[in-house]
Amino acid sequence: MDANGFNQHGLRHNYEHGFRNFDHGAADVVLAVAFNSSGTRIALGSADHKIRVYDVEEDETSTLVDQWRGHDAEVMDASFPDLPEFSILRQLSQGQMDWIDLRTCICNHVAYISFDFKTIKHEVWLVLITRDGLLSLLEPSEPESLSVWKEIDTMYPFGQHSRGTEPRFTVSLHQSERPCYNAVIAGLDPKALSLAVSAMNLIKIFRAVKPDEGSYQFHEMVELATDAPMINDISWAPGCIRPCDLIAVACDDGSVCIFEVNTPHTAEPLSVPVSESRIPAVTSTRENTTNSQNAPSGIGAGLAGVSRAARDVAGITKVSHEWKKVAVLSHSDNSAVWKVRWVHDGSALASTGDTGKLHLWKQNLAGQFIEFAETGPE
Repeated sequence: MDANGFNQHGLRHNYEHGFRNFDHGAADVVLAVAFNSSGTRIALGSADHKIRVYDVEEDETSTLVDQWRGHDAEVMDASFPDLPEFSILRQLSQGQMDWIDLRTCICNHVAYISFDFKTIKHEVWLVLITRDGLLSLLEPSEPESLSVWKEIDTMYPFGQHSRGTEPRFTVSLHQSERPCYNAVIAGLDPKALSLAVSAMNLIKIFRAVKPDEGSYQFHEMVELATDAPMINDISWAPGCIRPCDLIAVACDDGSVCIFEVNTPHTAEPLSVPVSESRIPAVTSTRENTTNSQNAPSGIGAGLAGVSRAARDVAGITKVSHEWKKVAVLSHSDNSAVWKVRWVHDGSALASTGDTGKLHLWKQNLAGQFIEFAETGPE
């Protein structure tokens, strides 16, 4: 280790504050960081158009295992899907590593700005949203390799946005195998996918359900609003045991808002079988989200013109959704909050912003969210 605290691996230990810094090797600013589920691998995306992957060794050193030019533009986001049955990284006979290219279609050549994965056993879904607001749900055509994906639903949840606007679209999937138990009791399909989509200061909650014959289809259930002028990030709390859903929101005004989404019902938990609690579906209002100034063209016009009414007669459940803001948390200096993430069981929330500090929040016995830790490198 040299005089500056760097060892031969380029890693600088800073155990006093619990952080370890290492030289990422990027030629420009790092814009995305992702850990795998076991915390043994780190992926970095940077403005130099490259993706770099590091292995975290048992001795807490970090080794660069691969880097490549992943895009012809800045790498804005990265994620490791939790795929225990699949291997995204293949080991070749020569001992070299070959990353599988998860290719998706390009919609009108508009950049994707947010995405999220969800996996349940052998099934995997990918949600993407483009800069102009086109939301897509995809699944792999070849589950064994994940090399080819197909679209199973598309829509413009907030209408099509023209160039020059900055809605900051963000998506977050509920990662648990089933929705929260109150939603299931109220009549929601236990296999429904749950998605939150944000733009500007609004959040829309969608449930994607699969008809008896066909593919998953999105249905808008409720719209939430913040007092902040802009939302930077959202995160749906995992877990299906709690009676309601929790969604954390990182806001541009330095606040972290936590919303509670309920599905009120009058059914007794053990008296109504899920299969018998189905009632007609929610009527979506998304046909009216576009306007004459931002009229879609090409594939966008075709998608915007698709009637959603056919979905409402498929016998899909109609579940009433209500929301309320249960907490407004603030960073000490009121600087913009850029990222929020729940821990794997939804028991605690992490947030970070312009100061570079990490704030950790959890509920006390009275149900109030409080900050229990604040840490960051000096």
